[in-house]
Amino acid sequence: MIVKTGPDFTAYTVDEFIEPRQRLLGGGRLVEFSEWETSERTDIAGDIASRFGEYRTSGILDGKAFEGGGSKSIQFVRTPEGWRIAAFAWHDQP
Repeated sequence: MIVKTGPDFTAYTVDEFIEPRQRLLGGGRLVEFSEWETSERTDIAGDIASRFGEYRTSGILDGKAFEGGGSKSIQFVRTPEGWRIAAFAWHDQP
């Protein structure tokens, strides 16, 4: 499950999340995009883990520079193949 919170609350499947981002990045509307963590905390208990972090972004969308940021929460489970994301949620700062 992938969830965007806030006024435009949206829950996505993995394919629903990836498809518009592939178009945005592959079509040239979004260039010079960067995203980086500014703080994080990860807690692990056996085969489950939770990571909460703050992030910043920048890039050029439709020819206009932008900056932003927000918070992310990622839930992980350990499988026989290694750690996998079980759920992901984020909130963009207004």
